[in-house]
Amino acid sequence: MTRHAPPAGRRHRPLRAVLALATAATAALLALSACQAQSGASAPPPGSITDDRALGDIMVKFKPPAVDMSEDAGKLLAGIKGPIRYVVKRPMSGGVWLVTAISAAPGTTLDQAVDTLRTTPRIETAEPDRLIQPNRTMPTSRDMPKS
Repeated sequence: MTRHAPPAGRRHRPLRAVLALATAATAALLALSACQAQSGASAPPPGSITDDRALGDIMVKFKPPAVDMSEDAGKLLAGIKGPIRYVVKRPMSGGVWLVTAISAAPGTTLDQAVDTLRTTPRIETAEPDRLIQPNRTMPTSRDMPKS
């Protein structure tokens, strides 16, 4: 049985594919080594969020028209001027949004952030999201023993 040699164009295709793959791999390695060649991390820009501290969470409800998207809530909160910034965390039930108050000023409190929100015309209510504890101790009985 006689074997026929493949046409000249087909003989070099696997070699071309291997060369293309090797070139792509070399380019990827060069790109990765260029990223690692930087001397170190650059400093964050002034006023970045890393300079801020979280004051706490606030439950916010907007006046009509309803705010349905977090981008819209963020735009409304971004318009509030002052040392405190507000970041939308997530929507809650009943049209209420959970918002985090952040500030770089060391003397700023959560109560100041809540008061600022309450004076904003577009906000219906603003209440701090705090852990609620009962005012009295749980009764003890046969069904509810002391723990």
